[in-house]
Amino acid sequence: MKKLLSLITVMAVVLTLIPFQSTFAATPASKVRVSDKVWVGNMEAQHAALVTFTEDSNNAWEDTQNLTLRLPDGVSWNKFTRINARLINMADVDGRDLTIKLVNTKNIDRIVLDPYFDIERSVEKGDLVLRVYRGDVADSDKELVVAEIKDYGAKLTSSDIAEFNFIKPGSKDVVVYLEEFIDGSLVDTQTYDLEVENAEIDKAKGIQIKRLTGDKKLTSTMNGDYVKLNVDKTPGKSKWELKFTITPEKEYEGDIVLNLEGRGVEDSITLGTVLKNVDMMTGTATSIGLGFQDQDVAGIEITEMERGALLKGVYTIAINPEYKGLVFTDAKLNVTEGNIDIDNFEYRDGKFVFEVKSASTRASKIVINDIKVTVDQFGYLGDYKGELIFNHGQSDQIKVDEEVLFTATGSKPSEGQAKYVGRFIIGSPSFIITTNGINRVETFDVAPYIQDNRTMMSVKAAGVALDAKVSYDTDKKMVTVESGDTKATMTIGSKILNINGEEKEMDTEAVISNSRTFIPLAFLADVFDAELKWDNITKTVTIMKN
Repeated sequence: MKKLLSLITVMAVVLTLIPFQSTFAATPASKVRVSDKVWVGNMEAQHAALVTFTEDSNNAWEDTQNLTLRLPDGVSWNKFTRINARLINMADVDGRDLTIKLVNTKNIDRIVLDPYFDIERSVEKGDLVLRVYRGDVADSDKELVVAEIKDYGAKLTSSDIAEFNFIKPGSKDVVVYLEEFIDGSLVDTQTYDLEVENAEIDKAKGIQIKRLTGDKKLTSTMNGDYVKLNVDKTPGKSKWELKFTITPEKEYEGDIVLNLEGRGVEDSITLGTVLKNVDMMTGTATSIGLGFQDQDVAGIEITEMERGALLKGVYTIAINPEYKGLVFTDAKLNVTEGNIDIDNFEYRDGKFVFEVKSASTRASKIVINDIKVTVDQFGYLGDYKGELIFNHGQSDQIKVDEEVLFTATGSKPSEGQAKYVGRFIIGSPSFIITTNGINRVETFDVAPYIQDNRTMMSVKAAGVALDAKVSYDTDKKMVTVESGDTKATMTIGSKILNINGEEKEMDTEAVISNSRTFIPLAFLADVFDAELKWDNITKTVTIMKN
């Protein structure tokens, strides 16, 4: 192997790869790996990041070249610096420069630099940059940030991240480490705050502290939602283990973060994460009309992202806003994936309820479909959400997820929602009637026609079209149309439409044609909350009514 003069062993190091395009003496490229940047202070024997130089290919480096590493003004090489696990020869150091002499070998070569620096007080705070030279020429692309000079340096670390179930998170013990990287970073004249975001520390148990290195003593005091940390006057730097118990905030999903703040010290780490692993979704939110019965709404899917996400217990899908005039008249529940055991699905007190008898061992999907809803005419306009709740009404209830189920627009139902749909073509005596999904054809002795841009229908056909009772008084020449609590009358030759005793003027009138009484369909459709659709190409009228 190509070796450094007087060096024998090579140390293998696993580090973060940083691209490094080098052309020592116009040879192929080399790479540099630099470990995470560390904090150092203005003092002696400061340990910086490891740096590894590696040939891209065999003999990429020429053995006649020197590799020179130059430090900034006010920074010098410390005797504890190692190259390939061996202490450097201080004879190879010339002020700020460390020169590495190369010897040719047949293998791809590697140089591992483990640097220590002496940093004068006059050196400004900020990044410490190591410059690389090939021979006597500086390589402008090779400026390596190996440390950050700071007044103070203390960091939090954790060996593990606690995971909590969103539905029933409970409490868990966590262990973190607090370490000074610069002598005297934590001082006895200051107080340092530890704060946990989105979780609470168990105040009864407090913080258990164990010193791992150094001689400095660390104590803690609970102060509301904060923990106050203090150290004694012992000089040097130390490391401590802190152990405590945390409980996530109710209905919180995401990371739990620990913050450290104090004089010159600020750091944050993730202690844990709360995973929901359950998703409730619907198809495209359905639009429904107020005052119409048995309207279809989109199905609901409840999906586990991992097995056992839905814990054993009772779940409720509550409707928000809650409204007494809203009733679900039908729905079916099925498990379409996985093996979760569901029982006791029912609709009661304005809510869907089901029970998880046993949690899944394979991630599962629950589908609630064939949902029909009725909202009276005084219902709220806007979105109605379904809220999936665990242990509804109990002190430990949790809202797991929510999704818009449908939107009330106040308009009449669409064709897909209507209980009754009739279709007829102008000039044809045949009607296609769809009631609750069942089709039938009715044929009359006269066909509807257009007069003054109004669809005119025979009395008998209008009764079928409106799903209403229609009668004609020959003596009074009066047509009566009734459906539910609504009664409308009109007289042949008059533009007045009487609705439950109130008069409304039309722009057309009932007439007699071909010995049959014809009435204007549009005005009556409006009275009986039916919707008309006109297809000008096929001359087809579609009437929809619940």
